[in-house]
Amino acid sequence: MPLAGGAIALIATLTHWFPNMNRLPYEDAVPTIAAMLAIAAMVTILSRPVARSWAGAGLMSGIVALYCLYLPAPITAMSSSAMVQALLLVAGAVVALLIARRVPRDAEAAAVINRKINLLLVSVAVGMTGAATIKQVRAEAGRPDPQAAFAPFAGQANPDSPDVWHIVFDRYAASETLRRAYDYDNRPFLEALRVRGFAAGEDNYANYQRTAHSLASALNGDYLDGLARDGAGQNDWVPLYRAMTGNQALRFFQVQNYETVFAGSWWNPTRRSALADRNVNYRAFPELARVLLDGSALGFVLREAGLPFGDTRADQCRRAVSKFAALRALASENSRKYVFAHFLVPHPPFVLNSDGSCRSLASASAATRRDNYIDQLEYVNQEALRLIDAIRAGPRPAVIVIHADEGPWPAPHIGDERFIGRDPVSVDWAELDSARLREKMGILMAVRPADRRPLDMPESPVDIYPAILRAYFGGNRPDPPDHHFVFEGDDALYRFRNVESRLEGDEPPAHPPVSATPQAE
Repeated sequence: MPLAGGAIALIATLTHWFPNMNRLPYEDAVPTIAAMLAIAAMVTILSRPVARSWAGAGLMSGIVALYCLYLPAPITAMSSSAMVQALLLVAGAVVALLIARRVPRDAEAAAVINRKINLLLVSVAVGMTGAATIKQVRAEAGRPDPQAAFAPFAGQANPDSPDVWHIVFDRYAASETLRRAYDYDNRPFLEALRVRGFAAGEDNYANYQRTAHSLASALNGDYLDGLARDGAGQNDWVPLYRAMTGNQALRFFQVQNYETVFAGSWWNPTRRSALADRNVNYRAFPELARVLLDGSALGFVLREAGLPFGDTRADQCRRAVSKFAALRALASENSRKYVFAHFLVPHPPFVLNSDGSCRSLASASAATRRDNYIDQLEYVNQEALRLIDAIRAGPRPAVIVIHADEGPWPAPHIGDERFIGRDPVSVDWAELDSARLREKMGILMAVRPADRRPLDMPESPVDIYPAILRAYFGGNRPDPPDHHFVFEGDDALYRFRNVESRLEGDEPPAHPPVSATPQAE
């Protein structure tokens, strides 16, 4: 049986998934595993005419899989030069071709070799599959159901109920942070929001310090005590991710016969929602597939040629531009709409100039971190106003909520901000000094009511949906008490410290302003 290519593809995929099951649930991983096996099967079928036997085709597909999935890693470790890496990949391709030419064309001779290879590879693949299955079953058995952890929203739409637009700009700092740490005056933007009917706060704080916690709380209108009480593993992110994409807000508006729109990011937890009627994104790849592609020979070629799915920085730049354009077009549609949009700007990597053009890696590396961040913030400001004007000019009245889920990471607690997914670092959040804590928790927050009916300005993101439901949908849920928590660390995701008293002080920053911190090479 021609199993070598499929076995190698399966082993490579499981190698990435197995240690990351606490971040990547099976519903996101299994489609990538199936796709990898399908590609291996296709390569095997295409190799059959050349190999002249199925056993030989299996051996050839195994050679292709080894070359594509395993050779780039040692080559990258040997040299950081793209030219040297390219030459080594070409040399590797020549060696792989020479080995493939030595695969016997005689069916019996090929079968003898194929049996031995299968015995090794299939045994490893089956063992890894069994271990992964056991680990996944155990993980799922202990995971709380996000639907059970949060109470459903109560209320009923009527003919006058408005559209709801909930727009999150990740790591958009509070005005005070921008003034103190970034030497930037954001008051003109806040005033532009107020002219457009927004209530815009000056000193709002996130309810939690990271995106997963903050959005899971906001989109379900409650704190995360239910997930903690129901026994979520202390290092298990999956319940939080499911609470974001399968949240009570989406469920409520679906029941009210609204069209639900989920405009996601490259980040897998908000890449798409299976619940939403419509997903808006740009070149969004499942996380496991993206990791495999980035580390493959094909990924190297795509990256060096600047082709789609290869240059993740360029894709991230175009994603923001594309999503803003798509949402402006959506605003002109006459259907009842609930729109949730998560923008990973001004979040790093810093890929945008203030005019919306793409910022090269060289330009971002030469600039200060402050200038990189402020350029993206100014781009967000102008595009947010364009989107708001499009919504206001649309055929439907709309509540518009704009806020950040977390503030920017304070120096020196920053990782590699040049590429996607490399910026977070481990932080002892409970011991972070007050100035840095305010920088991390301080956020933009602005709300525009849909009509003359009063809408309470939420104090923090957890209050957003209770306020909207009371004002427009006959809800009676009171705002949760305004609290601000940090989880203690990556191994204590559901152990929370209340930090309200530490956010109320007025000490100056305990570190140099961001303008003095150059972007790392």
